[in-house]
Amino acid sequence: MSEISHVILYSKDNCGYCVKAKSLLNNLGLTYTEKKIENFLTTEALFEEIGKQVRSMPQIKINGELIGGYNQLIEYLMDKKLVNFQGQPIK
Repeated sequence: MSEISHVILYSKDNCGYCVKAKSLLNNLGLTYTEKKIENFLTTEALFEEIGKQVRSMPQIKINGELIGGYNQLIEYLMDKKLVNFQGQPIK
């Protein structure tokens, strides 16, 4: 897991997939910084920090690279052999 050293999770209140992404990262023992969209002054500031215009949350960056949302997080972690296709940690 040393390849995953810096995780930023952009989230919003009342977001089920944000909760699922945080739970998955916690279950894997990965630390992350959460940035709530409600704390950004403008939508443009949020898009600038993420690196593109997005329509859904969560958005996840790993080591500076935008991975995408919850499903893309699962795909990324599957490629790293950390979870199965259901997002369950591989022991």
